[in-house]
This record gives sequence, structure tokens and C-alpha cells, in this order.
Amino acid sequence: MNIRKHIKLYSLFLISLLILVSTEWVSLWSNRSVYLDKVITKIEFKGNINTSSDDILELMDMRPGVSLSQGLLNADMRALFVSGFFYHIDIQGETDGDGVKILVIVKERPRVKDIDFIGADEVFPSDLRDKIPLKENEVITPKKVTLSKEVILKKYRDEGFFLAYVRFETEPVNPETNTVKVKFIIDEGEEIPVSKVNIFGNNEIDTYDIQGIMDLKESGIIESGVFKESAFESDKQKIAAYLKSRGYVDAEISNEGTNWEIRWENPKKKDKRVVIVNFKIIEGEQYFYNGYTTNHDLTIAPNGMPQFLNKENNPIGTPKEEWAPVYPVKFLEDQYEFAPADVGEVFDETKFQKDRASINEAYSAKGYLFAQVIPRRKVVELSDVSLSRYENCDKRGNTDAIADCNEEFNRLNIARLRKLYEAEPKLRGKKFIHVDFTIRENNLAFIENIIIKGNKKTQDRVIRRELLFKPGDLFNSSLVNRSRERIFNLGYFKEVNFNMRPGSDETKMNLIIELVEQPTGTVSMGGGYGTITGFSIFTQLGENNLNGTGQQITGRIEFGPIRRYLQLSWTEPWFMDKPWSLTLSAFYSSRTLFVGATSITENNNQGIKEVASYERTGVGVSAGIGHRFLINWTHFHRYSPSFFASTRPTSLVSDQVLAEVDRGWQFRSQLTNGIAYDSRDNIFNSTQGFNLIFSIDNVGQYLGGESHFDQFSPILEYYHTWFDYTFFGLIRKNALRRWRVVQQFRTSSVFTYERKPKYGSQDKERIPYIQVQDRLFLGGYESLRGWFFDDKYYPDEWKDGASSRVLFTSELRFPIEPSLLWFVVFFDAGSMFEEINRAVGERREFFKNYDNLVRAQRFSEPVETYLFENYNSFGQKLPDSPLVVNDPGNLILSSKNLSMSNFRFSWGFGLRIQIPVLPLRLYFAQRIRYTGVEDRPFGLYPDNNSFQFVFGIGDMRF
Repeated sequence: MNIRKHIKLYSLFLISLLILVSTEWVSLWSNRSVYLDKVITKIEFKGNINTSSDDILELMDMRPGVSLSQGLLNADMRALFVSGFFYHIDIQGETDGDGVKILVIVKERPRVKDIDFIGADEVFPSDLRDKIPLKENEVITPKKVTLSKEVILKKYRDEGFFLAYVRFETEPVNPETNTVKVKFIIDEGEEIPVSKVNIFGNNEIDTYDIQGIMDLKESGIIESGVFKESAFESDKQKIAAYLKSRGYVDAEISNEGTNWEIRWENPKKKDKRVVIVNFKIIEGEQYFYNGYTTNHDLTIAPNGMPQFLNKENNPIGTPKEEWAPVYPVKFLEDQYEFAPADVGEVFDETKFQKDRASINEAYSAKGYLFAQVIPRRKVVELSDVSLSRYENCDKRGNTDAIADCNEEFNRLNIARLRKLYEAEPKLRGKKFIHVDFTIRENNLAFIENIIIKGNKKTQDRVIRRELLFKPGDLFNSSLVNRSRERIFNLGYFKEVNFNMRPGSDETKMNLIIELVEQPTGTVSMGGGYGTITGFSIFTQLGENNLNGTGQQITGRIEFGPIRRYLQLSWTEPWFMDKPWSLTLSAFYSSRTLFVGATSITENNNQGIKEVASYERTGVGVSAGIGHRFLINWTHFHRYSPSFFASTRPTSLVSDQVLAEVDRGWQFRSQLTNGIAYDSRDNIFNSTQGFNLIFSIDNVGQYLGGESHFDQFSPILEYYHTWFDYTFFGLIRKNALRRWRVVQQFRTSSVFTYERKPKYGSQDKERIPYIQVQDRLFLGGYESLRGWFFDDKYYPDEWKDGASSRVLFTSELRFPIEPSLLWFVVFFDAGSMFEEINRAVGERREFFKNYDNLVRAQRFSEPVETYLFENYNSFGQKLPDSPLVVNDPGNLILSSKNLSMSNFRFSWGFGLRIQIPVLPLRLYFAQRIRYTGVEDRPFGLYPDNNSFQFVFGIGDMRF
């Protein structure tokens, strides 16, 4: 009976197993014993919408051809859950011959389609979006939501909104895309002002001095006094650092008694909350400076060589007398801010830290990143008992003790301290710190790995190609700093930070590049204005980092009564991943040109004048390449063929313009070659460095076309920071270091030399080699502020343009808000020159005989000529004789005429407003003249000394 019962149970088990196995898919968790140790033949996925099957497979270790094991099953289930993409996972199996097919069934967490910040008025939503861990097109997890709420609240607390509240909501999930719109609903509350800042425990340092270096301020008429928790934390560090800089080396901020609390301003009314801030200081004793001693660590290793001295200068076997450090002691001592003469001064901990860092920086520049600067402090009390201990070395017990005592007497400046003891009674009993610096040079540091973080769009190669070093190179701090500037100057990142981490051994380190990306696409509308170009509106679309490759593509349409312009441009800054750039562009332009004023009455002195103009239309293309070499150098080359035509002349244009109109479309062929050097720290807001560009344009000649000349264009910019608003450290507030007073010096010149065509012949009088559109003008916002391009103080020749021009400007910029607004004081100078021997026809004869004509006029009409040269039509004294001003001899481009007397000058002041879409320039400029007097080299024009309002939109300067 028992046997029959067992057979029945066994048969039932077999039937159940067969039914189970014959089922198409079975959960591996409940039936894993059936499928374990079988070979996986295929892996399929079900339920995934936003996560591709390949991406899920990358998270797993299962692969076709691998035997299924319990460990493999557990590890893959854990990996899929840890990814955070799914809230339900089931792994099923199906018999496939002798193997097993795997089906992974998942239920995805919804992904974020949009993030809205409802109620965010005082904080920019873009700032919140950048900081929260929850991102668009990523899955929603409870952890990300919680962390995002904490980040938002912290941002509001940092901004002073302590009563802010954040609630998270989601709209219904779209079942087709499994995406959802999320909302952070923010109640910002109110800003809470600081009612009182209490500072306790300071016995020697004045409370007012401490409050002066703090970010937190009590609310009042001038100060808003909004409380920010971040400022409270930073102020604790600032107070401690300030006390240490005043010699209180042991100063600290006590945790007990340092706090803040929110109270009702009026407990009875309970209508307004305020914050009371308390800082409890432990001041300690004040210390004074007693000198530095600097030595290299010459500890001997088991091999008989110095253990911590560099191995490059000291290979094994080097005699002891030839042991050489990287830097001699004298060089290191010259780097210190503390000088030997400063013994007796207050011990400034900040200055001490700078001195220590200066040694590390010097070693880092030569690759010794692992160099150690070990300071040991020796405190000497300025008392008779303490000094006598070192002054009576002969009473020591043995020779070694006497020698040690004498060494300390010299090293610790005991003789100098004795003089202070006698001369400064108020210092008696004070403690003096002497620092012994021991230098361990250690090994050279080589870069093992370069790890880039934070670049979600920009490809790694775009960043790596800006680096001036590669893995395996010797660490060089100057190259690292310049590489950081080059990456920031790409314009793709808001923040670029470099950090170092130890490598796999004592000679290697890893460099971590941490980036915060910013939008690189631009869609802008705005306007531009210049005295010559007039007002115009424009629309510009561009992408400066196309698909994260660093490529740039832009399109610009500009329209105005004087200028119409269309341009398309594409640039690959690293063609074929080499430091060669390629730029292709095409343009259409139409511009109204004014060619001086013509008198329409007989009396030239009091005549009525009308401006003559015509239109110049052009179309063309351009192809250019550039090559970066060394660190800051670039050479560039560009070919620009184009077609131009002159149309719509007014009735008073010159015969030369009319002839140009009759000729119709003309071909212009131009080749540009140049070299540039750029060491500016920030190309968007430069505070230091050079920018040098020298280019040569070859127009026509062998290239063909109707224009034939060579043009040389040197440009030099230099930026210098005079000081920041800490005023050389007098105001201890780090935020003021961004407020830098910067001066820009800039000179730009264009020298044009006429050439002859190399093919065929060309009538120079009928078709000039330098046409009207190629001539240069002076005046207006573009070149010489306060002057007009046809100014009455110009030589007549300048009003029709010239072939060469020299400009200089200097701007002293005082930041009102460093990223937006500056007050500017400027000085401009400019002059134009011509080679008179290019004049043809009657004009040539006039120039040739000018001196004779002037002498004849002065002889035949002395009174009229005298009045003409000295007074205007209103009887006002003229600054210069018109006959002298128009002397062709002064207009020739020569070293003699590159003098101050031939330049025009202006000075003025105004505002630079850097609105991204519409940068505004508002200036008041006054014309000034060079007098040649030593004590007063510049003066005003007697008949016109008013300020001219100069308005510009956009950076259209020369």
C-alpha cells in the first residue's frame, strides 16, 4: 500500500513537472532548478519603452553561450534594480532544446518630459534646473525627488528665503511614451533681514573691524541685511582667518555660542521676522614674526644618497659636495613676502600661508608636484629670562650643547630680539614665532590619467584637444593653468575646475577636469548703430558647439537704411582632429556710402553743403584655414573672391564714382595671410594678457580682378589690472576681487600700398587700383569718438577717405557690476595718410604745385587770406590754418608725418552695458588738440569745446 502510494505521488510529481516544463515561459525564480546550468541560447526583452534592449543588456552579465547559474541570475537582477530604471523586473525562462531562452520583463519608471518651477520669482529657474539631480529625459526616483527638493531649499536659504517651502507634483503619465511632466511648486516666503550681529570674546580686535570683513550685515538704510546661511558659514571662516592675519594664530570660532535664531521683530505684533546672529570668538594670544629659516631635507637613504632630494640632479654615485637641489635656498627666500627686516611685525598667518604656497608653486612649475614644504614653528618669548637662555651658551654642559645653543642664537635672531626688548617695552612678554621650512623635493610628478566630468553634450575629444599636456607628461602648473583658460575660452562651460588626485604610485597623479556646461545655441535679435554704418536691426541664429563637436554654424540677417547684410558661416576648429581650422562662408551686402560734402554755393567759407552718396552691392564667398601652434600662436589664411557693383548715385557724387557706376559688376580677388598671438585670460571679459594680430591682404595683381593693392594690418591689444575693489587687501572681502579695475590699450593700423595688375593693362584714371569702397574713414563710434567722418577740422582729403590709417585707444574700466556694467574713461587718437604721388590728372598737378599756389594767394590777397587762415565765418579764432591743415606734404605716409601734430584726439567717459542681446555703449566725448607745450600738451578747440554724445550698439570698434 505504501509502495502504491509512493508511486502515485511520484507520478503526480512527474506529470506536474511535465506540465510546468511544457509552459512557454516560466519564472526562473520559482523554477530555477529546472534551468540552472543550462546554456543560454537567446535573451529577449519585454516592456521597455524608453530604455533600449541593448542598454539593458549592457547592465547584465548574461550572454548567449553562457551557462545560467544562480550567482549570474542574482547579480543581473540586482544590477537591473540598482540602475533605477525599473520598478518591477521578472526574468523568465523557456526550454530551447538542451538550452534555455531568457525573457526579461520590465516595468519602467516614467521619464521626465518637462520640469516646471511654479512660483520661482526670486531665483532663476535655470539656476535650479542646473543644480537639481532630477533631469529631463531621465527616470524619476524617490531619491532624486527628495534630493532635488533639498537642493531647491538650500538655494533659497542661500538667497535669504528661510521660510521657503517646496512641493512636488506630477501630471498623469503618457502611456505611449512613458513620460511625465513634473512640477516643483515653490512658496518662496519672505526674506528675513538680520536685525543684530553680536560678536563676543574679542578683547583686542575691534568689533567694527570684524564686521567690516563679514558678508552678513545688519539691515539698515544702506544695507538690506538679508540673512543667508551660506554667508553665515563663510563668515565664520573669514573671522578666524582675519584674526590669524592679525597675529592671533590660535584664534577660533567657538561652536558653543555661535549660532543664529529667528525671532519676531516685535513679539507683541508678530508681523515681521528677523534673525539674530551670534559669533563667539576665542581670541588667544597675539604672536609676532621672528624670521624664516629654509633648508632642504638631506636625510640619507640606505643607499647613501639623499632620500628626499631630486633624483634628476643627483643620480646614485653623485659625491656629497655635488648634491644639487632644484632650487637653491636663496631663490626660495626671494619668493617670500615676509622679509628679514620684518622681525618684530605682527605674525600674519595669511602671509605665511602665501609664502609656503609660493614654494609649492615654484616646484609645481617644474613638475615636482609631490614636493613637500614642512614648516616647524619655534616660539620665543620676549623676556629677559628667555633671551638670556640663548645668550649664555658658554654655560652649557658640553661642546655639542654649546654648538647647538650658538646655532639657535643665530637662527632665532636673538640679538635682534634683545634690541626689540630694550627699544619696545610694550612688546615685552609677547611671543615671537620663528618658522623653519624644510623642503622635501621628492619625485617628479607625471600625469597618469586625465578624467573629464560634467560634459553631457560636449565630446571628450573637444576638451582634450585644448589641453597642452597628455597622459604620461611631466606635470607643469603653468601649462595646466593655461589649459584651463583655453577650455573656458571655448564658451561652452560656465565653470572649469581642475583637481588633482594621487595616482597608482608615488610618481603619478590623476587630473580631474570638472565642467559645468552652458547653452551654446544662440537665437538673438537686436540692433547696431554707428556714425558711419547708421542704425540697423539684425537676427542671428547660431550654434557654437554643434552636436558637441565644437563646430560653429551661424547665420545673420541685418537690415537698415544704410546697411543690408546676409551671411552664412561654418567653422570646424579642429579639422580631422588636428589643430587646423576650416571656415567656409558666403555673404551678400548692400551699403550706402557717403563720399563727402559738396558745396552748392559759390562761397566756400559760408557755403551750403549737400552730402553725396551711392550704394555698393556685393556678393561673395570665403574659404579660410588656420593653424594653432606652440601655446598661444595661430597663423591663418583666407581666400575671398567676390563681385561688387555701384548703383544709385546722387547728383553730387564725383566723376570717379559715376565712372564706377558705369562699369557695372566688378570682380575682386583677395588673399589674406596672418599670424596671431593671444594670451588673454578671458576673451569674453579680459583682465590681463595680450592679443596681437598681423595680417597681409593681397588684392588683385596675380589674383585678377579690378582692384590691385597690398594692405598691412597690425593690431595690438594689452589688458592690465591695476587693482580690485579690495584695494590691495585693505578691504577683506573675497567677493570684491571680481570687481577689477582694468585698462585696455589698443592700437590698430591699416597701411595700403597700390600695386599694378599682373595680367593685361588697366587704365588707372578710368579704373583706379584702389577703389572708393577700399578707402578708409576716420570718426564716429567705430574709430574716433567725438569726431565726424567729414569733420570740419579734418584736411579735405580725409573727407573722401584715405589709403592708410593709424588708430590708438585706451579705456580705463571701473566695474559697477562685473558681468553687466562698467564706467569707462577713454582716450582716442587717430590719423590718416595718403601717398600723394598716386594722384592723377588735375589733382596731381594741384598737389605738386600746392606750395606755389599758397604763396601766390597770400601775396595777391593778403587780407582775405589772413582772415581765411585765422577766423571762421562767425569771427572765432581758428585753431589751425586751413591752408596748413590741407598741405599735401603733411598727408604723405612717412616717418616724419607720424607725429602728434598730425593726429586728432578725443577723451571722454561713459558706460559699457553688456546686455547679451543688445550690448549698449553710451559715451560723452570731447575733441582735444595737441598743443606741443610741454606742461600742457593738450588743449580745447577755441570755437568748439562741447562734449558730443556718442551712442553705439554692439562691439563695432575698429
